[in-house]
Amino acid sequence: MPVSLTMSKNLQYAKFATTSRLISCLVMETLVSAYYVPANTPQGTPICLLVRPNCSSTQETPSTIRLSDVLAVIPLRGVPILSTETGSCAVLNDIKCPRIDLIDPMDMLSHIYSIQGQEPSTLTISDDNLRNQVYDLLVSVCKPNIQLTAKKLIDAFDAVQLWKQFADDFGVDPKLTEEIGLELNSSIEHQNYAYDNPKSLPTLKSSSIHWEQSVLEGHATHPMHKARKSYPPMPPLIPGKVNLEQPQLRLVAVPVSSLKIRGDFEKLSAPIVNAILSKSEGKSADEMRAAYPNHIFIPIHELQVPNVESKFPEATVLPKENSVTIQSLTSLRSVAVPDILPGLSLKLCLGIKISSALRTITPFSTHFGPGFSYDVVPKLTYDPNVLTVERELSSAVHVNADFDIAKHCSCVLREAVEFPVDAEQCPDKVVVCAALVEKIQRPDTDETLLTHVWKLDSEAKRIAFLDRYIDLALQAFLPPCLINGVAFEAHGQNTLARFDKETGELKGFVARDFGGVKVHRETLRKSAGVDIDVLPDSCVVADTLEEVYKLLYHTLIHSHLQRLIRVLDLHYNGVGWELLRKHMSQMIPRDHPMWKVFMETPKVPGKCLVRMKIEELYRDYIYCPVPNVIHYIPQNVEEIAVATA
Repeated sequence: MPVSLTMSKNLQYAKFATTSRLISCLVMETLVSAYYVPANTPQGTPICLLVRPNCSSTQETPSTIRLSDVLAVIPLRGVPILSTETGSCAVLNDIKCPRIDLIDPMDMLSHIYSIQGQEPSTLTISDDNLRNQVYDLLVSVCKPNIQLTAKKLIDAFDAVQLWKQFADDFGVDPKLTEEIGLELNSSIEHQNYAYDNPKSLPTLKSSSIHWEQSVLEGHATHPMHKARKSYPPMPPLIPGKVNLEQPQLRLVAVPVSSLKIRGDFEKLSAPIVNAILSKSEGKSADEMRAAYPNHIFIPIHELQVPNVESKFPEATVLPKENSVTIQSLTSLRSVAVPDILPGLSLKLCLGIKISSALRTITPFSTHFGPGFSYDVVPKLTYDPNVLTVERELSSAVHVNADFDIAKHCSCVLREAVEFPVDAEQCPDKVVVCAALVEKIQRPDTDETLLTHVWKLDSEAKRIAFLDRYIDLALQAFLPPCLINGVAFEAHGQNTLARFDKETGELKGFVARDFGGVKVHRETLRKSAGVDIDVLPDSCVVADTLEEVYKLLYHTLIHSHLQRLIRVLDLHYNGVGWELLRKHMSQMIPRDHPMWKVFMETPKVPGKCLVRMKIEELYRDYIYCPVPNVIHYIPQNVEEIAVATA
């Protein structure tokens, strides 16, 4: 997306939201080098210097960085996690600049500068004083081999521009470069739309669906955090032109011989199927069923109709009149219809790239979920007062031998405690954890729904809340991992928090969606006497316990608890991490292999979101060593610079 002559405040913040996430990934995955340049005055602002990959491909720390080597310059609001390895600190014009190992979007001020020679745009939130400070600091450490003036230090460097410069330097295939650029642009456009169309703020009295649809920005570090990219035969998804939150649920009649069913799919789906069939003019639901003998009706998302019609000629999509309005959950492909299907939700296939991949449902997932739910979940070690596991009760998927085709006609029915039969009588308020850390429907604030709704207006209140949250989260998710070798995908989208709806006190958690769990079969068999039923090459199978711990670290620690610690302003002072270490030390036995991985290892495998995009991977993951944030303590920049120079 080129820099325009005029730019709204929300558009610049949307660019920043996506670009900051891209930078975070590029640095963490060591695709580029980044250096912390300390401020040159007590009141000044330090910067992150992002160096182009063709200038930082060797392991040697540079002694000179030219201005033309710089990919981006980011003023900082806090100190990122700096490398403590000897020799990692660059000394540039006698200024010690420690290498950055991990930078979070929350470490950055909302300005990302480029020096690629474009004319400046007119920006609503442009800060000329800050830009001049950044320019002075930049030229103090870089060799000025190209003509540069402060007027050409361009604000609002967006993710598409940055990506294309990086991809060209890194040698990414041009077609893939363009494709990923389109996804980044989609992320910016949909983020801008979300900022322009804020929701009403939820309360403890609000419905679980209201909370699900209050997610403003989404994944905290994925650069495609708001991408909604469709592909033919689906039409383009233009923000505001398609209702992704209240879509229509349609039906497709599929011959029984073309489906693989797990569980009692027809019985469980009957209420929603009957409601849709009854919309037929002049025909009852029974008459409609009789018109399709030896067929099963599969609920599908309205946007998926073109894919179903083009890929499954033996299937019949019922007319538009046969539809009901549904409510999308955070993932968009999972939906609820509480007045028709209380206690259940539907996971639908949706051929749209949302963050990582097409949000279809593979035969691997439709096969695994019901078996895991009925055979394994009852045998797992966990406290049901603290953790509720929403079982996947039934599924349907097309039998096409090509899973890339079959995944476009599939559906999962799962339990949903957040949509009880009688919500008024339920003492709990169930809130998707991802919503807790979201801003209050505006980009220019640090206030979140959590601090707003729970009135956490002092450090003491924030510490007390976090202490209980960490304690119960570890009670919920550590035992199955420690004892059974099973890691739930416990990030904020797949985890719900149960609160007392009168007092707001946290009571426990809910785990949903089994597509990304990891299971070490030998440990499960020894501890619970059961095994998982999986298709060959299923990605839920872990060959080692370390794979299980890796999944739990990425989802629960890195993605979930780190976000909570940061938004509660308990990161930079180290207090949040002290609490986490306290509770983990109490729960993990010293002689358990998890202790060494989590509590003694300074670096852990981090999931490489951009490298996976470059390699076009989804089910197969790429990891690289990243700082183990469990061990985070406040860093003294001067001491690190001296020790690592």
